[in-house]
Amino acid sequence: MRVLFFGTSEFAKEPLEALIKSKQFDVVGLISTPDAKGKRGKKLLQPPTKEVALEYGLEVFQPEKLKTEETINKIKEFNADVFVVVSYGKFIPNDILQLPNLKKSINIHPSILPKYRGPSPINYALLNGDDYTGVSLIDVIDRMDAGDIYMQWIEKIYPEDNYKTLHDRLSQIGSKMILCALENIDNLKPKVQDENLATYTKIIKKEDGQIDFKNETAQQIINKIKAFYVWPTAYFYLEGKMFKIFEAQLIKTDITKPAQVIKASKKELIIGCKEDAISIKTIQPQSKKAMPIEAFLAGYKFNAGQTIQ
Repeated sequence: MRVLFFGTSEFAKEPLEALIKSKQFDVVGLISTPDAKGKRGKKLLQPPTKEVALEYGLEVFQPEKLKTEETINKIKEFNADVFVVVSYGKFIPNDILQLPNLKKSINIHPSILPKYRGPSPINYALLNGDDYTGVSLIDVIDRMDAGDIYMQWIEKIYPEDNYKTLHDRLSQIGSKMILCALENIDNLKPKVQDENLATYTKIIKKEDGQIDFKNETAQQIINKIKAFYVWPTAYFYLEGKMFKIFEAQLIKTDITKPAQVIKASKKELIIGCKEDAISIKTIQPQSKKAMPIEAFLAGYKFNAGQTIQ
Protein backbone atom coordinates (compact mmCIF):
# COMPACT_ATOMS: atom_id res chain seq x y z
CA MET A 1 0.00 0.00 0.00
CA ARG A 2 1.40 3.36 -1.09
CA VAL A 3 1.01 5.98 1.68
CA LEU A 4 1.45 9.72 1.26
CA PHE A 5 1.97 11.39 4.65
CA PHE A 6 0.76 14.91 5.40
CA GLY A 7 2.27 16.18 8.65
CA THR A 8 4.39 18.94 10.13
CA SER A 9 4.65 19.09 13.93
CA GLU A 10 6.42 17.09 16.60
CA PHE A 11 3.26 15.04 17.21
CA ALA A 12 3.47 13.67 13.64
CA LYS A 13 7.06 12.42 13.87
CA GLU A 14 6.39 9.09 15.55
CA PRO A 15 3.48 8.04 13.28
CA LEU A 16 5.59 8.92 10.23
CA GLU A 17 8.55 6.90 11.46
CA ALA A 18 6.31 3.96 12.39
CA LEU A 19 4.91 3.85 8.86
CA ILE A 20 8.35 4.17 7.28
CA LYS A 21 9.68 1.27 9.38
CA SER A 22 6.68 -0.93 8.66
CA LYS A 23 7.30 -3.56 6.00
CA GLN A 24 3.62 -3.59 5.03
CA PHE A 25 3.45 -0.04 3.70
CA ASP A 26 5.42 2.05 1.24
CA VAL A 27 5.60 5.69 2.35
CA VAL A 28 6.06 7.45 -0.98
CA GLY A 29 6.56 10.98 0.33
CA LEU A 30 5.97 13.68 2.91
CA ILE A 31 3.85 16.79 2.46
CA SER A 32 4.65 19.37 5.14
CA THR A 33 4.35 23.11 5.58
CA PRO A 34 7.34 25.21 4.42
CA ASP A 35 10.39 25.80 6.60
CA ALA A 36 9.67 28.55 9.11
CA LYS A 37 11.76 31.39 10.52
CA GLY A 38 13.34 30.83 13.91
CA LYS A 39 12.74 33.01 16.96
CA ARG A 40 15.23 35.61 15.80
CA GLY A 41 13.99 35.46 12.23
CA LYS A 42 17.37 34.64 10.70
CA LYS A 43 17.73 30.88 10.27
CA LEU A 44 14.99 28.81 8.67
CA LEU A 45 13.85 25.85 10.77
CA GLN A 46 12.76 22.58 9.21
CA PRO A 47 9.49 20.99 10.34
CA PRO A 48 10.14 18.04 12.68
CA THR A 49 8.62 15.63 10.16
CA LYS A 50 10.99 16.84 7.44
CA GLU A 51 13.96 15.87 9.61
CA VAL A 52 12.57 12.33 9.86
CA ALA A 53 11.81 12.13 6.14
CA LEU A 54 15.29 13.26 5.10
CA GLU A 55 16.86 10.79 7.53
CA TYR A 56 15.11 7.96 5.67
CA GLY A 57 15.62 9.38 2.19
CA LEU A 58 11.97 10.25 1.68
CA GLU A 59 10.88 12.82 -0.89
CA VAL A 60 9.59 16.01 0.76
CA PHE A 61 7.16 18.47 -0.83
CA GLN A 62 6.40 21.76 1.00
CA PRO A 63 3.85 23.75 -0.98
CA GLU A 64 2.99 27.29 0.08
CA LYS A 65 -0.53 26.78 -1.26
CA LEU A 66 -2.54 23.62 -1.87
CA LYS A 67 -5.15 25.04 -4.28
CA THR A 68 -2.82 25.35 -7.26
CA GLU A 69 -2.52 23.24 -10.39
CA GLU A 70 1.19 22.73 -9.70
CA THR A 71 0.52 21.34 -6.22
CA ILE A 72 -2.29 19.04 -7.36
CA ASN A 73 -0.19 17.67 -10.23
CA LYS A 74 2.74 17.06 -7.91
CA ILE A 75 0.57 15.17 -5.41
CA LYS A 76 -0.86 13.09 -8.29
CA GLU A 77 2.68 12.01 -9.18
CA PHE A 78 3.02 10.24 -5.83
CA ASN A 79 0.25 7.84 -6.98
CA ALA A 80 -0.74 7.15 -3.37
CA ASP A 81 -3.35 4.61 -2.35
CA VAL A 82 -4.15 6.45 0.88
CA PHE A 83 -3.30 9.72 2.61
CA VAL A 84 -2.38 9.82 6.31
CA VAL A 85 -2.80 13.28 7.86
CA VAL A 86 -1.27 14.12 11.24
CA SER A 87 -0.99 17.68 12.56
CA TYR A 88 -0.37 19.05 9.06
CA GLY A 89 -1.44 22.62 9.78
CA LYS A 90 -3.44 23.37 6.64
CA PHE A 91 -6.93 22.52 5.40
CA ILE A 92 -6.74 20.03 2.53
CA PRO A 93 -9.21 20.86 -0.27
CA ASN A 94 -11.62 18.27 -1.67
CA ASP A 95 -9.82 18.22 -5.03
CA ILE A 96 -6.79 16.77 -3.29
CA LEU A 97 -8.75 14.47 -0.97
CA GLN A 98 -10.15 12.72 -4.06
CA LEU A 99 -6.68 11.82 -5.36
CA PRO A 100 -5.71 8.67 -3.39
CA ASN A 101 -6.52 5.46 -5.26
CA LEU A 102 -8.57 4.07 -2.36
CA LYS A 103 -10.33 7.42 -1.85
CA LYS A 104 -9.34 7.41 1.83
CA SER A 105 -7.55 10.08 3.88
CA ILE A 106 -7.15 9.21 7.56
CA ASN A 107 -6.34 11.76 10.25
CA ILE A 108 -4.86 11.08 13.70
CA HIS A 109 -6.38 13.54 16.20
CA PRO A 110 -5.38 13.55 19.91
CA SER A 111 -8.80 13.79 21.57
CA ILE A 112 -12.00 11.80 21.95
CA LEU A 113 -13.89 13.43 19.10
CA PRO A 114 -16.21 15.25 18.77
CA LYS A 115 -14.72 16.79 21.93
CA TYR A 116 -11.86 19.23 21.36
CA ARG A 117 -11.82 19.70 17.62
CA GLY A 118 -9.16 22.12 16.41
CA PRO A 119 -5.46 22.81 16.96
CA SER A 120 -4.95 22.45 20.75
CA PRO A 121 -6.78 19.38 22.11
CA ILE A 122 -3.98 18.21 24.42
CA ASN A 123 -3.63 21.66 26.00
CA TYR A 124 -7.38 21.91 26.56
CA ALA A 125 -7.66 18.47 28.19
CA LEU A 126 -5.01 19.48 30.75
CA LEU A 127 -6.28 23.03 31.12
CA ASN A 128 -9.76 21.78 31.96
CA GLY A 129 -8.47 19.16 34.39
CA ASP A 130 -9.96 16.22 32.47
CA ASP A 131 -9.46 12.72 33.85
CA TYR A 132 -9.37 11.15 30.40
CA THR A 133 -8.52 12.03 26.83
CA GLY A 134 -7.67 9.87 23.84
CA VAL A 135 -6.89 9.49 20.16
CA SER A 136 -9.35 9.40 17.25
CA LEU A 137 -8.75 8.20 13.70
CA ILE A 138 -11.16 9.99 11.38
CA ASP A 139 -11.93 10.56 7.75
CA VAL A 140 -10.56 13.87 6.47
CA ILE A 141 -13.29 16.11 5.07
CA ASP A 142 -13.65 19.81 4.30
CA ARG A 143 -14.75 20.67 7.87
CA MET A 144 -12.33 20.80 10.78
CA ASP A 145 -12.03 17.41 12.52
CA ALA A 146 -15.65 16.58 11.66
CA GLY A 147 -15.14 13.43 9.57
CA ASP A 148 -16.53 10.01 10.40
CA ILE A 149 -14.69 8.13 13.14
CA TYR A 150 -12.82 4.96 12.18
CA MET A 151 -11.24 4.11 15.53
CA GLN A 152 -10.83 5.59 19.03
CA TRP A 153 -8.67 4.98 22.09
CA ILE A 154 -9.42 6.35 25.56
CA GLU A 155 -6.37 7.24 27.66
CA LYS A 156 -6.19 8.16 31.34
CA ILE A 157 -4.58 11.46 32.29
CA TYR A 158 -2.39 10.87 35.36
CA PRO A 159 -1.81 13.45 38.12
CA GLU A 160 1.86 13.71 37.14
CA ASP A 161 1.13 14.33 33.44
CA ASN A 162 2.02 17.56 31.72
CA TYR A 163 1.82 18.56 28.06
CA LYS A 164 5.03 16.79 27.10
CA THR A 165 4.31 13.46 28.76
CA LEU A 166 0.73 13.33 27.48
CA HIS A 167 1.71 14.54 24.00
CA ASP A 168 4.39 11.87 23.65
CA ARG A 169 2.12 9.09 24.93
CA LEU A 170 -0.74 10.02 22.60
CA SER A 171 1.66 10.21 19.65
CA GLN A 172 2.82 6.66 20.42
CA ILE A 173 -0.77 5.46 20.69
CA GLY A 174 -1.67 7.14 17.41
CA SER A 175 1.27 5.41 15.72
CA LYS A 176 -0.02 1.98 16.72
CA MET A 177 -3.58 2.87 15.76
CA ILE A 178 -2.73 4.02 12.24
CA LEU A 179 -0.79 0.82 11.55
CA CYS A 180 -3.79 -1.20 12.73
CA ALA A 181 -6.23 0.88 10.69
CA LEU A 182 -4.24 0.56 7.46
CA GLU A 183 -3.80 -3.18 7.97
CA ASN A 184 -7.59 -3.47 8.20
CA ILE A 185 -8.55 -0.67 5.84
CA ASP A 186 -11.14 -2.76 3.97
CA ASN A 187 -12.94 -3.59 7.22
CA LEU A 188 -13.11 -0.11 8.77
CA LYS A 189 -16.65 0.87 9.77
CA PRO A 190 -16.99 4.66 10.01
CA LYS A 191 -19.20 6.18 12.69
CA VAL A 192 -20.76 9.61 12.23
CA GLN A 193 -19.80 12.21 14.86
CA ASP A 194 -22.56 13.69 17.01
CA GLU A 195 -22.49 17.40 16.16
CA ASN A 196 -24.43 18.21 19.35
CA LEU A 197 -21.41 17.06 21.39
CA ALA A 198 -18.79 18.97 19.41
CA THR A 199 -16.49 21.37 21.25
CA TYR A 200 -13.64 23.42 19.80
CA THR A 201 -10.14 24.54 20.73
CA LYS A 202 -8.23 27.63 19.65
CA ILE A 203 -4.59 28.28 18.83
CA ILE A 204 -2.64 28.86 22.05
CA LYS A 205 -1.10 32.34 22.32
CA LYS A 206 1.81 33.50 24.45
CA GLU A 207 -0.42 35.64 26.68
CA ASP A 208 -2.50 32.56 27.57
CA GLY A 209 0.35 31.45 29.81
CA GLN A 210 0.26 34.47 32.13
CA ILE A 211 -0.81 33.56 35.66
CA ASP A 212 -3.36 35.72 37.47
CA PHE A 213 -2.96 34.87 41.16
CA LYS A 214 -5.81 37.21 42.13
CA ASN A 215 -8.47 35.77 39.84
CA GLU A 216 -7.40 32.17 39.25
CA THR A 217 -7.69 29.33 41.76
CA ALA A 218 -4.70 27.21 42.66
CA GLN A 219 -6.17 24.31 40.70
CA GLN A 220 -6.61 26.47 37.61
CA ILE A 221 -2.99 27.61 37.87
CA ILE A 222 -1.72 24.03 38.33
CA ASN A 223 -3.70 23.03 35.22
CA LYS A 224 -2.21 25.96 33.32
CA ILE A 225 1.33 24.94 34.31
CA LYS A 226 0.70 21.41 33.01
CA ALA A 227 -1.09 22.50 29.84
CA PHE A 228 1.55 25.04 28.79
CA TYR A 229 4.61 23.08 29.97
CA VAL A 230 6.29 23.18 26.55
CA TRP A 231 4.89 26.47 25.20
CA PRO A 232 4.17 29.23 26.13
CA THR A 233 4.80 28.00 29.72
CA ALA A 234 2.95 29.45 32.70
CA TYR A 235 4.56 32.66 33.94
CA PHE A 236 4.22 35.69 36.18
CA TYR A 237 5.98 39.04 36.43
CA LEU A 238 7.75 40.50 39.43
CA GLU A 239 9.40 43.91 39.26
CA GLY A 240 9.22 43.82 35.47
CA LYS A 241 10.93 40.43 35.10
CA MET A 242 9.33 37.22 33.90
CA PHE A 243 9.41 34.02 35.96
CA LYS A 244 8.28 30.76 34.35
CA ILE A 245 6.85 27.94 36.46
CA PHE A 246 7.32 24.36 35.23
CA GLU A 247 6.11 22.46 38.27
CA ALA A 248 4.07 23.33 41.34
CA GLN A 249 2.04 21.64 44.05
CA LEU A 250 -1.47 22.58 45.13
CA ILE A 251 -1.72 23.57 48.80
CA LYS A 252 -5.16 23.41 50.39
CA THR A 253 -5.68 26.29 52.79
CA ASP A 254 -8.49 28.32 54.31
CA ILE A 255 -6.17 31.30 54.57
CA THR A 256 -6.82 32.94 51.22
CA LYS A 257 -4.32 35.64 50.33
CA PRO A 258 -4.55 36.08 46.56
CA ALA A 259 -1.30 37.17 44.90
CA GLN A 260 0.60 37.25 48.19
CA VAL A 261 3.55 35.19 49.40
CA ILE A 262 2.16 33.01 52.19
CA LYS A 263 5.43 31.32 53.06
CA ALA A 264 9.05 31.91 52.02
CA SER A 265 11.93 29.83 53.35
CA LYS A 266 15.15 28.35 52.03
CA LYS A 267 13.26 25.40 50.55
CA GLU A 268 9.72 26.60 49.96
CA LEU A 269 7.84 29.39 48.21
CA ILE A 270 4.05 29.34 48.62
CA ILE A 271 1.88 31.89 46.84
CA GLY A 272 -1.78 32.50 47.56
CA CYS A 273 -4.39 32.29 44.81
CA LYS A 274 -8.07 33.15 44.48
CA GLU A 275 -8.68 29.84 46.22
CA ASP A 276 -5.98 27.77 48.00
CA ALA A 277 -2.28 28.26 47.17
CA ILE A 278 0.58 26.80 45.14
CA SER A 279 4.03 25.71 46.26
CA ILE A 280 6.47 26.26 43.39
CA LYS A 281 8.81 23.33 42.71
CA THR A 282 10.62 24.25 39.46
CA ILE A 283 11.04 27.83 38.23
CA GLN A 284 12.98 29.70 35.54
CA PRO A 285 14.03 33.32 36.14
CA GLN A 286 14.22 35.58 33.09
CA SER A 287 17.33 34.91 30.95
CA LYS A 288 18.34 31.92 33.09
CA LYS A 289 17.79 28.17 33.09
CA ALA A 290 15.01 26.35 34.91
CA MET A 291 16.01 25.26 38.41
CA PRO A 292 14.64 23.58 41.55
CA ILE A 293 13.02 25.98 43.98
CA GLU A 294 15.82 25.46 46.54
CA ALA A 295 18.43 26.69 44.05
CA PHE A 296 16.22 29.60 43.07
CA LEU A 297 15.63 30.72 46.67
CA ALA A 298 19.38 30.66 47.32
CA GLY A 299 19.68 33.66 45.00
CA TYR A 300 16.28 35.36 45.26
CA LYS A 301 14.75 36.91 48.36
CA PHE A 302 11.03 36.67 49.08
CA ASN A 303 9.10 37.72 52.18
CA ALA A 304 5.76 36.60 53.58
CA GLY A 305 3.09 39.14 52.65
CA GLN A 306 4.92 40.26 49.52
CA THR A 307 2.61 40.95 46.57
CA ILE A 308 3.10 39.02 43.30
CA GLN A 309 1.73 40.33 40.01
